[in-house]
Amino acid sequence: MSKVIFYYFDIKGRGESCRLLLAYGGQQFEDRRLTAEQWPAFKPKTRFGQLPILEIDGKQYAQSLAIARYLGRKFGLVGDTPEDALEIDQNVDLFMDFCLKGAQIMRETDAARKESLYAEAVKNVFPGDLERLSSIINKNNGHLALGKLTWGDFVLAGLIDWLKTVLRIPDLEQKYPGFQKVIDNVYSVPKVKAYSESKN
Repeated sequence: MSKVIFYYFDIKGRGESCRLLLAYGGQQFEDRRLTAEQWPAFKPKTRFGQLPILEIDGKQYAQSLAIARYLGRKFGLVGDTPEDALEIDQNVDLFMDFCLKGAQIMRETDAARKESLYAEAVKNVFPGDLERLSSIINKNNGHLALGKLTWGDFVLAGLIDWLKTVLRIPDLEQKYPGFQKVIDNVYSVPKVKAYSESKN
């Protein structure tokens, strides 16, 4: 059996989707959660100077979406055809584009400009994007694509807390119930539920 180690910080962030997928697949893995103090010494040992890292038998693989997509293929969460896989990729990319819009505003260092950008986005950007994503989820029976569980659902479920922070919408799931449906569909999987309960 391969030795699998997953490296990330002790937060959900961009690592939780991969942890959830590993749990879903029943993959035994060492969940190494680095502290801020440990990171400077560990950073030069990583492929691209960033986390998360999935290490399999000593070989490192980086980039959260690449890891999630790989785990999706490994655990049968990519659909049955190349077109199925394309639809999942398409909708994950749409979701990530939306996340990046919020992240770009969050990284703005000028406080006054940041507030101005947030005000504009809350009025003219975020609602349309959220409605678009909600419509996709509703059409797919509470999933991000294909009307069934795919690796894309794990990406959304793993990033939802971060997204709520970035958008400053703490009640996101109440305002857009489709998001809650995806979360429920992921966390209702027994192995995922067991993993989640073990970490809380």
